[in-house]
Amino acid sequence: MKILLVTEDVPVSKLGGAGKHAVLLGNALIEAGHEVELLGSIRPLDATTNNEFRGKLHTLIDMRHIGLKQVALGIFNPMRKILIANRIWKAIKKLPYQQFDVIHYHGHTAELGGLVPKHINFVHTLHDQGSECMTMLRFKNGTPCKATSAFDCAGCATKSKPNLLQMLISASAVQFHRYLARKAFTKHKAIFVSDFLQQRFKSVVANSSGINSVAIHNFTDVKSIQQISSSFDNHYTKNKKPVVLLAGRVDKTKGQRAFLDALPKSMFEKLQIQIVGDGKDLLSLQDVYAKYGVQFLGFKTQEEVYELNLQASVCVVSSLWEEAFGTTTLEALVLGKPVLALNRGATSEQIQYCAYPNQLQLFDDMQSLAHSLSKMDFSDKLYPISFKSDVSVRLPEILNVYKNKVQIK
Repeated sequence: MKILLVTEDVPVSKLGGAGKHAVLLGNALIEAGHEVELLGSIRPLDATTNNEFRGKLHTLIDMRHIGLKQVALGIFNPMRKILIANRIWKAIKKLPYQQFDVIHYHGHTAELGGLVPKHINFVHTLHDQGSECMTMLRFKNGTPCKATSAFDCAGCATKSKPNLLQMLISASAVQFHRYLARKAFTKHKAIFVSDFLQQRFKSVVANSSGINSVAIHNFTDVKSIQQISSSFDNHYTKNKKPVVLLAGRVDKTKGQRAFLDALPKSMFEKLQIQIVGDGKDLLSLQDVYAKYGVQFLGFKTQEEVYELNLQASVCVVSSLWEEAFGTTTLEALVLGKPVLALNRGATSEQIQYCAYPNQLQLFDDMQSLAHSLSKMDFSDKLYPISFKSDVSVRLPEILNVYKNKVQIK
Protein backbone atom coordinates (compact mmCIF):
# COMPACT_ATOMS: atom_id res chain seq x y z
CA MET A 1 0.00 0.00 0.00
CA LYS A 2 0.98 3.63 -0.50
CA ILE A 3 0.45 5.34 2.85
CA LEU A 4 0.63 8.97 3.97
CA LEU A 5 1.08 9.41 7.73
CA VAL A 6 0.31 12.86 9.11
CA THR A 7 1.23 14.40 12.48
CA GLU A 8 1.92 17.92 13.67
CA ASP A 9 4.19 16.40 16.37
CA VAL A 10 7.14 15.72 14.02
CA PRO A 11 9.86 16.92 13.60
CA VAL A 12 10.73 18.03 17.14
CA SER A 13 13.82 18.06 19.33
CA LYS A 14 12.11 15.88 21.97
CA LEU A 15 9.72 13.33 20.48
CA GLY A 16 6.43 12.83 22.34
CA GLY A 17 3.69 10.20 22.33
CA ALA A 18 1.69 10.72 19.11
CA GLY A 19 4.79 11.58 17.07
CA LYS A 20 6.69 8.60 18.43
CA HIS A 21 3.76 6.32 17.61
CA ALA A 22 3.55 7.65 14.03
CA VAL A 23 7.29 7.24 13.40
CA LEU A 24 7.36 3.71 14.81
CA LEU A 25 4.30 2.71 12.76
CA GLY A 26 5.76 4.27 9.61
CA ASN A 27 9.07 2.44 9.96
CA ALA A 28 7.27 -0.86 10.64
CA LEU A 29 5.11 -0.38 7.53
CA ILE A 30 8.22 0.37 5.45
CA GLU A 31 9.91 -2.76 6.80
CA ALA A 32 6.78 -4.75 5.85
CA GLY A 33 7.13 -3.58 2.23
CA HIS A 34 4.73 -0.65 2.09
CA GLU A 35 5.51 2.76 0.57
CA VAL A 36 5.22 5.31 3.38
CA GLU A 37 5.66 9.08 3.52
CA LEU A 38 5.24 11.28 6.59
CA LEU A 39 3.79 14.80 6.62
CA GLY A 40 4.89 16.87 9.60
CA SER A 41 5.12 20.48 10.73
CA ILE A 42 7.44 23.19 9.45
CA ARG A 43 10.78 22.33 11.00
CA PRO A 44 11.59 24.31 14.18
CA LEU A 45 15.16 25.57 14.56
CA ASP A 46 15.98 23.08 17.34
CA ALA A 47 14.75 20.02 15.38
CA THR A 48 17.74 18.96 13.30
CA THR A 49 16.74 15.33 12.63
CA ASN A 50 13.78 13.45 11.18
CA ASN A 51 13.14 11.76 14.55
CA GLU A 52 14.48 8.49 13.09
CA PHE A 53 11.76 8.18 10.46
CA ARG A 54 13.26 6.12 7.62
CA GLY A 55 10.99 7.31 4.81
CA LYS A 56 10.38 10.63 3.06
CA LEU A 57 9.44 13.45 5.46
CA HIS A 58 7.52 16.53 4.28
CA THR A 59 7.64 19.51 6.69
CA LEU A 60 4.68 21.59 5.52
CA ILE A 61 2.15 22.00 8.36
CA ASP A 62 2.20 25.58 9.66
CA MET A 63 1.50 25.51 13.41
CA ARG A 64 2.59 29.09 14.03
CA HIS A 65 0.25 31.70 15.54
CA ILE A 66 -2.64 29.33 16.27
CA GLY A 67 -3.45 30.52 19.81
CA LEU A 68 -6.04 33.15 18.75
CA LYS A 69 -5.43 34.88 22.13
CA GLN A 70 -7.33 32.17 24.02
CA VAL A 71 -5.22 32.55 27.18
CA ALA A 72 -5.38 36.35 27.18
CA LEU A 73 -9.15 36.31 26.67
CA GLY A 74 -9.79 33.41 29.07
CA ILE A 75 -11.88 31.49 26.53
CA PHE A 76 -11.93 28.48 24.25
CA ASN A 77 -12.20 30.04 20.80
CA PRO A 78 -14.72 28.08 18.66
CA MET A 79 -12.61 28.79 15.56
CA ARG A 80 -9.20 27.68 16.87
CA LYS A 81 -9.61 23.96 16.06
CA ILE A 82 -11.05 24.89 12.66
CA LEU A 83 -7.97 27.02 11.99
CA ILE A 84 -5.61 24.15 12.86
CA ALA A 85 -7.61 21.63 10.81
CA ASN A 86 -7.49 23.96 7.80
CA ARG A 87 -3.72 24.38 8.20
CA ILE A 88 -3.20 20.60 8.20
CA TRP A 89 -5.57 20.05 5.28
CA LYS A 90 -3.83 22.80 3.32
CA ALA A 91 -0.50 21.01 3.87
CA ILE A 92 -1.97 17.67 2.76
CA LYS A 93 -3.26 19.27 -0.45
CA LYS A 94 0.26 20.42 -1.30
CA LEU A 95 1.08 16.75 -1.84
CA PRO A 96 -0.43 14.43 -4.48
CA TYR A 97 -2.67 13.12 -1.67
CA GLN A 98 -5.16 11.37 -3.97
CA GLN A 99 -2.38 8.98 -5.05
CA PHE A 100 -2.16 7.46 -1.55
CA ASP A 101 -4.23 4.41 -0.67
CA VAL A 102 -4.79 5.80 2.83
CA ILE A 103 -4.08 8.96 4.83
CA HIS A 104 -3.50 8.18 8.50
CA TYR A 105 -3.51 11.14 10.90
CA HIS A 106 -1.91 10.97 14.37
CA GLY A 107 -2.85 14.27 15.96
CA HIS A 108 -5.05 16.34 18.21
CA THR A 109 -7.58 17.94 15.87
CA ALA A 110 -10.66 15.81 15.24
CA GLU A 111 -12.05 18.53 12.96
CA LEU A 112 -9.60 17.52 10.22
CA GLY A 113 -11.71 14.53 9.21
CA GLY A 114 -14.60 16.85 8.40
CA LEU A 115 -12.51 18.62 5.76
CA VAL A 116 -11.25 15.47 4.05
CA PRO A 117 -13.57 14.40 1.18
CA LYS A 118 -15.58 11.27 1.89
CA HIS A 119 -14.07 9.35 -1.03
CA ILE A 120 -10.58 9.65 0.51
CA ASN A 121 -9.57 6.70 2.71
CA PHE A 122 -8.81 8.66 5.90
CA VAL A 123 -8.06 7.31 9.40
CA HIS A 124 -7.52 9.29 12.60
CA THR A 125 -5.74 7.70 15.59
CA LEU A 126 -6.66 9.31 18.92
CA HIS A 127 -3.90 9.28 21.56
CA ASP A 128 -5.59 11.37 24.25
CA GLN A 129 -8.99 12.67 25.35
CA GLY A 130 -8.82 15.64 23.01
CA SER A 131 -11.69 14.30 20.91
CA GLU A 132 -14.07 15.63 23.57
CA CYS A 133 -11.92 17.57 26.10
CA MET A 134 -10.49 20.94 25.07
CA THR A 135 -7.42 20.52 27.32
CA MET A 136 -6.95 16.93 26.03
CA LEU A 137 -6.15 15.77 29.59
CA ARG A 138 -9.44 15.66 31.53
CA PHE A 139 -7.56 16.78 34.63
CA LYS A 140 -8.69 19.52 37.01
CA ASN A 141 -7.76 20.57 40.55
CA GLY A 142 -5.22 17.75 40.85
CA THR A 143 -7.58 14.94 39.96
CA PRO A 144 -9.23 13.34 36.90
CA CYS A 145 -12.19 15.38 35.69
CA LYS A 146 -15.55 13.64 35.29
CA ALA A 147 -17.53 16.65 34.05
CA THR A 148 -19.31 16.28 30.71
CA SER A 149 -21.40 19.46 30.53
CA ALA A 150 -19.98 21.98 28.07
CA PHE A 151 -20.64 24.72 30.64
CA ASP A 152 -18.59 22.87 33.26
CA CYS A 153 -15.80 22.38 30.71
CA ALA A 154 -15.83 26.11 29.94
CA GLY A 155 -14.31 26.74 33.36
CA CYS A 156 -11.00 25.21 32.21
CA ALA A 157 -10.40 28.07 29.75
CA THR A 158 -9.46 30.53 32.49
CA LYS A 159 -7.65 30.29 35.82
CA SER A 160 -10.30 32.39 37.53
CA LYS A 161 -14.06 31.88 37.47
CA PRO A 162 -15.29 32.74 33.95
CA ASN A 163 -17.72 35.61 33.51
CA LEU A 164 -20.98 35.08 31.64
CA LEU A 165 -19.57 36.02 28.23
CA GLN A 166 -16.50 33.82 28.67
CA MET A 167 -18.75 30.96 29.79
CA LEU A 168 -21.04 31.25 26.75
CA ILE A 169 -18.20 31.49 24.22
CA SER A 170 -16.22 28.59 25.74
CA ALA A 171 -19.27 26.35 26.13
CA SER A 172 -20.18 26.92 22.49
CA ALA A 173 -16.60 26.00 21.53
CA VAL A 174 -16.83 22.73 23.48
CA GLN A 175 -20.20 21.84 21.95
CA PHE A 176 -19.01 22.73 18.44
CA HIS A 177 -15.83 20.67 18.86
CA ARG A 178 -17.73 17.57 20.00
CA TYR A 179 -20.25 17.95 17.19
CA LEU A 180 -17.49 18.19 14.58
CA ALA A 181 -15.60 15.24 16.13
CA ARG A 182 -18.68 13.05 15.94
CA LYS A 183 -19.29 14.19 12.36
CA ALA A 184 -15.67 13.42 11.39
CA PHE A 185 -15.72 9.95 12.96
CA THR A 186 -18.99 9.18 11.15
CA LYS A 187 -17.60 10.35 7.82
CA HIS A 188 -14.22 8.60 8.25
CA LYS A 189 -12.55 5.95 10.43
CA ALA A 190 -11.11 6.47 13.90
CA ILE A 191 -8.73 4.36 16.00
CA PHE A 192 -8.68 4.90 19.76
CA VAL A 193 -5.55 3.58 21.48
CA SER A 194 -7.60 1.92 24.26
CA ASP A 195 -11.08 0.69 25.08
CA PHE A 196 -11.13 3.25 27.88
CA LEU A 197 -10.57 6.12 25.44
CA GLN A 198 -13.20 4.86 23.01
CA GLN A 199 -15.81 4.36 25.70
CA ARG A 200 -15.09 7.78 27.24
CA PHE A 201 -15.76 9.44 23.88
CA LYS A 202 -18.94 7.39 23.45
CA SER A 203 -20.20 8.36 26.92
CA VAL A 204 -19.58 12.09 26.42
CA VAL A 205 -20.94 12.43 22.88
CA ALA A 206 -24.72 12.23 23.07
CA ASN A 207 -25.28 10.10 19.96
CA SER A 208 -22.48 7.73 18.94
CA SER A 209 -24.50 5.65 16.48
CA GLY A 210 -22.89 5.35 13.06
CA ILE A 211 -19.39 6.20 14.26
CA ASN A 212 -16.65 4.27 12.44
CA SER A 213 -14.38 3.49 15.36
CA VAL A 214 -12.24 0.72 16.80
CA ALA A 215 -9.87 0.37 19.76
CA ILE A 216 -6.35 -0.82 18.93
CA HIS A 217 -3.81 -0.72 21.74
CA ASN A 218 -0.66 1.33 21.57
CA PHE A 219 2.52 -0.59 20.81
CA THR A 220 6.27 -0.71 21.39
CA ASP A 221 9.42 -1.41 19.39
CA VAL A 222 10.36 -4.67 21.10
CA LYS A 223 13.21 -5.42 18.66
CA SER A 224 15.03 -2.21 19.62
CA ILE A 225 14.36 -2.86 23.29
CA GLN A 226 15.72 -6.40 22.91
CA GLN A 227 18.89 -5.17 21.21
CA ILE A 228 19.59 -2.69 23.99
CA SER A 229 18.77 -5.27 26.66
CA SER A 230 21.06 -7.93 25.16
CA SER A 231 24.06 -5.59 25.10
CA PHE A 232 23.39 -4.00 28.48
CA ASP A 233 25.73 -4.73 31.38
CA ASN A 234 23.67 -4.61 34.59
CA HIS A 235 25.88 -3.38 37.40
CA TYR A 236 23.22 -3.98 40.04
CA THR A 237 24.60 -5.60 43.19
CA LYS A 238 23.08 -6.60 46.48
CA ASN A 239 25.11 -3.87 48.22
CA LYS A 240 23.42 -1.07 46.32
CA LYS A 241 20.09 0.47 47.24
CA PRO A 242 17.11 -0.73 45.19
CA VAL A 243 16.43 1.75 42.39
CA VAL A 244 12.91 3.15 41.98
CA LEU A 245 12.51 4.77 38.54
CA LEU A 246 9.86 7.31 37.50
CA ALA A 247 10.04 8.35 33.84
CA GLY A 248 7.90 10.98 32.14
CA ARG A 249 7.05 14.64 31.83
CA VAL A 250 7.44 16.31 35.24
CA ASP A 251 4.18 18.06 36.06
CA LYS A 252 1.07 17.74 38.19
CA THR A 253 -0.71 15.28 35.87
CA LYS A 254 2.19 12.81 36.02
CA GLY A 255 2.11 12.80 39.84
CA GLN A 256 5.81 12.71 40.74
CA ARG A 257 5.27 15.17 43.59
CA ALA A 258 2.21 13.27 44.83
CA PHE A 259 4.29 10.08 44.94
CA LEU A 260 7.22 11.68 46.77
CA ASP A 261 4.84 13.39 49.22
CA ALA A 262 3.19 10.05 49.98
CA LEU A 263 6.44 8.11 50.44
CA PRO A 264 7.40 7.62 54.13
CA LYS A 265 10.51 9.68 54.87
CA SER A 266 12.32 6.58 56.17
CA MET A 267 12.13 5.05 52.67
CA PHE A 268 14.32 7.77 51.15
CA GLU A 269 17.29 6.30 53.01
CA LYS A 270 16.53 2.74 51.89
CA LEU A 271 15.78 3.45 48.21
CA GLN A 272 17.50 5.28 45.36
CA ILE A 273 14.72 7.23 43.64
CA GLN A 274 15.39 8.48 40.11
CA ILE A 275 13.18 10.97 38.25
CA VAL A 276 13.69 11.01 34.47
CA GLY A 277 12.23 13.78 32.33
CA ASP A 278 11.76 17.52 32.30
CA GLY A 279 8.76 19.77 32.68
CA LYS A 280 7.40 22.85 34.39
CA ASP A 281 7.48 21.30 37.88
CA LEU A 282 11.06 19.99 37.71
CA LEU A 283 12.83 22.87 39.47
CA SER A 284 10.30 23.17 42.28
CA LEU A 285 10.45 19.41 42.85
CA GLN A 286 14.25 19.52 42.98
CA ASP A 287 14.14 22.31 45.56
CA VAL A 288 12.12 20.12 47.93
CA TYR A 289 13.42 16.60 47.34
CA ALA A 290 17.05 16.78 46.15
CA LYS A 291 18.09 17.02 49.82
CA TYR A 292 16.49 13.59 50.41
CA GLY A 293 18.80 12.02 47.84
CA VAL A 294 16.30 11.91 44.97
CA GLN A 295 18.17 12.00 41.65
CA PHE A 296 16.71 14.27 38.96
CA LEU A 297 18.21 13.07 35.67
CA GLY A 298 16.44 15.45 33.27
CA PHE A 299 15.52 14.60 29.69
CA LYS A 300 16.96 11.36 28.33
CA THR A 301 16.89 9.76 24.90
CA GLN A 302 14.71 6.72 24.36
CA GLU A 303 17.74 4.42 24.46
CA GLU A 304 18.91 6.00 27.73
CA VAL A 305 15.46 5.53 29.26
CA TYR A 306 15.54 1.83 28.32
CA GLU A 307 18.93 1.46 29.99
CA LEU A 308 17.71 3.22 33.14
CA ASN A 309 14.71 0.87 33.17
CA LEU A 310 17.08 -2.08 32.97
CA GLN A 311 19.04 -0.79 35.96
CA ALA A 312 15.92 -0.17 38.03
CA SER A 313 14.54 -2.55 40.62
CA VAL A 314 10.98 -1.30 40.12
CA CYS A 315 9.27 1.23 37.84
CA VAL A 316 6.63 3.54 39.28
CA VAL A 317 4.09 5.15 36.96
CA SER A 318 2.76 7.87 39.25
CA SER A 319 0.28 9.45 36.80
CA LEU A 320 -2.71 11.07 38.52
CA TRP A 321 -4.55 11.70 35.29
CA GLU A 322 -6.26 8.88 33.40
CA GLU A 323 -3.63 7.60 30.98
CA ALA A 324 -5.05 6.91 27.52
CA PHE A 325 -2.57 4.02 27.16
CA GLY A 326 0.82 4.87 28.62
CA THR A 327 3.83 3.61 26.64
CA THR A 328 6.03 4.20 29.70
CA THR A 329 4.11 1.42 31.46
CA LEU A 330 4.17 -0.78 28.37
CA GLU A 331 7.93 -0.46 27.86
CA ALA A 332 8.67 -1.27 31.51
CA LEU A 333 6.52 -4.40 31.19
CA VAL A 334 8.41 -5.45 28.05
CA LEU A 335 11.67 -5.14 29.98
CA GLY A 336 10.34 -7.47 32.66
CA LYS A 337 10.33 -4.88 35.44
CA PRO A 338 7.77 -4.80 38.26
CA VAL A 339 5.49 -1.81 37.65
CA LEU A 340 3.43 0.05 40.25
CA ALA A 341 0.64 2.36 39.03
CA LEU A 342 -2.73 3.81 39.98
CA ASN A 343 -5.79 1.96 38.73
CA ARG A 344 -6.97 4.78 36.47
CA GLY A 345 -7.71 5.22 32.79
CA ALA A 346 -6.52 2.47 30.46
CA THR A 347 -3.70 1.21 32.71
CA SER A 348 -5.65 -1.88 33.75
CA GLU A 349 -5.90 -2.90 30.06
CA GLN A 350 -2.13 -3.44 30.09
CA ILE A 351 -2.31 -6.42 32.46
CA GLN A 352 -2.55 -8.64 29.38
CA TYR A 353 1.01 -7.59 28.43
CA CYS A 354 2.59 -8.77 31.68
CA ALA A 355 5.51 -11.18 31.29
CA TYR A 356 4.67 -12.87 34.62
CA PRO A 357 1.84 -12.83 37.23
CA ASN A 358 1.41 -9.63 39.23
CA GLN A 359 4.09 -7.79 37.25
CA LEU A 360 1.73 -4.79 36.97
CA GLN A 361 0.40 -3.89 40.41
CA LEU A 362 -2.49 -1.41 40.53
CA PHE A 363 -3.52 0.72 43.50
CA ASP A 364 -6.58 2.80 44.30
CA ASP A 365 -4.61 5.70 45.80
CA MET A 366 -1.07 7.08 45.94
CA GLN A 367 -0.70 6.39 49.65
CA SER A 368 -1.20 2.65 49.10
CA LEU A 369 1.17 2.65 46.13
CA ALA A 370 3.96 4.46 47.97
CA HIS A 371 3.66 2.35 51.13
CA SER A 372 3.77 -0.89 49.10
CA LEU A 373 7.47 -0.27 48.47
CA SER A 374 8.26 -0.99 52.10
CA LYS A 375 6.96 -4.55 51.64
CA MET A 376 8.50 -5.25 48.26
CA ASP A 377 10.94 -8.02 47.46
CA PHE A 378 13.80 -6.33 45.61
CA SER A 379 15.70 -9.46 44.67
CA ASP A 380 17.11 -8.92 41.17
CA LYS A 381 15.20 -11.18 38.78
CA LEU A 382 15.63 -11.53 35.04
CA TYR A 383 12.70 -12.29 32.77
CA PRO A 384 12.62 -12.85 29.01
CA ILE A 385 11.60 -9.95 26.76
CA SER A 386 7.89 -10.15 25.86
CA PHE A 387 6.77 -9.55 22.26
CA LYS A 388 3.07 -9.22 23.15
CA SER A 389 3.01 -5.46 22.56
CA ASP A 390 5.36 -5.24 19.57
CA VAL A 391 4.30 -3.08 16.62
CA SER A 392 4.40 -6.17 14.39
CA VAL A 393 1.53 -7.65 16.43
CA ARG A 394 -0.64 -4.54 15.94
CA LEU A 395 0.26 -4.03 12.28
CA PRO A 396 -2.30 -6.48 10.82
CA GLU A 397 -5.06 -4.84 12.90
CA ILE A 398 -4.15 -1.39 11.58
CA LEU A 399 -3.87 -2.61 7.99
CA ASN A 400 -7.32 -4.15 8.38
CA VAL A 401 -8.69 -0.72 9.33
CA TYR A 402 -7.04 0.77 6.25
CA LYS A 403 -8.81 -1.78 4.05
CA ASN A 404 -12.20 -2.03 5.76
CA LYS A 405 -14.93 -0.04 7.44
CA VAL A 406 -15.14 -0.41 11.23
CA GLN A 407 -18.04 0.09 13.60
CA ILE A 408 -18.05 1.09 17.24
CA LYS A 409 -18.95 -1.66 19.70
